[in-house]
Amino acid sequence: MGIIVLAIVMLFLTNKFFDLKNLLNPFVFFYLYQTVFCFIALSYYEIYNISISSELQSYIVIAYLLTFLGGFTSRFLFSKWNIKYVRYDELSIRRNPSNSYLVSGFIILILAVILFLYFTYQTGGVIIFLDEVENSRIERRKGLGMINVIFITFFLYSFLILILEKKLSKGLKILIFLFISFALLSFGSRAPFIKFILAIFLLVGILSTKKHSLKKYFVVGVLSLSIIIVLGALRANISDNVDLLKVIKLRAGWRPFVNIQNLQRIFDFFPEKHNFMYGKTYLIDLGIFLPGHNPNFGTYLKDIMNWRFEGGSVTPTFLGIGYINFGKGAFYFYPFIIGFVFNSIYQLICNNNVVNISKIIFLILFSIGISGALSTGIMAALISNTMFLVFTLLLHYGIKQIFQKNIKIVKMD
Repeated sequence: MGIIVLAIVMLFLTNKFFDLKNLLNPFVFFYLYQTVFCFIALSYYEIYNISISSELQSYIVIAYLLTFLGGFTSRFLFSKWNIKYVRYDELSIRRNPSNSYLVSGFIILILAVILFLYFTYQTGGVIIFLDEVENSRIERRKGLGMINVIFITFFLYSFLILILEKKLSKGLKILIFLFISFALLSFGSRAPFIKFILAIFLLVGILSTKKHSLKKYFVVGVLSLSIIIVLGALRANISDNVDLLKVIKLRAGWRPFVNIQNLQRIFDFFPEKHNFMYGKTYLIDLGIFLPGHNPNFGTYLKDIMNWRFEGGSVTPTFLGIGYINFGKGAFYFYPFIIGFVFNSIYQLICNNNVVNISKIIFLILFSIGISGALSTGIMAALISNTMFLVFTLLLHYGIKQIFQKNIKIVKMD
């Protein structure tokens, strides 16, 4: 009961100082994610036959409080520097985007389609239509991880730009939405599709004169969590005589708990059975840039700890990554730094009510993407989301500049 009360109090304070609706602030998104996927399950973990030590429980609670304190410290310092905190309802877009901006965004969409078709060809077909999706989605994507991440980013980014195009009919936008949804679900992962839905929800809310209510946010949040649970149950390799509804119910409680279970196993394993790694985890994640198939640290951890389960890698959590590298001190400085940096990024970009559309799109996709650091660790999230997002922004800007130069040449002729 104490965990639930503490979560309610901290979310109340988050709403008071940061605005829970302002998911463009990566701190707010991350803190909500932390509440659901690395805190709230402490209130009911006893229902599972897995022991969570009182020491680790204390560290999880301390980390939860310190994440907020980091964000609050950043908020306080910016107020001292006379930089206003912009809330969700106060946000508006500076001006309508130019034609070259919209056309270059459409080219990003075309590139996404080409890369998706190439990826599908290389994986031997649409993965969700294959047998044993849980294992196929990992095996078939080996060596194609970068292509996979790029077309996901291109799809999300380009559709947000297409929403701004008033000349495009609603019917065509719906058809493009359905195609992108299929593409994002086709390789067996749930997260890209959920990010897609949330990104659209956030942008439409900013564009609307009537902003989304907190109640609507709650409904979308519950719906997103439900989709994660249901799709997870559907892709699992369960036998025909197993009740699917029962599996869904079990996963509903298990999904918020699994990160805490993983954290306990990591806490028991390091340094008793393996020395602390002192930053090596980051080098392993950077291996994605080397030729061939290079598994991320979650897969590496799964191997050295000899975990046996179907599907992908272990989600070590940002606390687990910190502990593996630097020991118990990470439970203190990791969450504080993340809270501080995430809010600072938002306030540096959104320092007034009227914001450039490129900044809005960046914050939406950055905030959604970097929240995954809660499960995978900060380096993995920066590589798989932020780096490719920045690449997409630069590519879009380059294509836009080419179009603008061509337009000027035509006018001169």
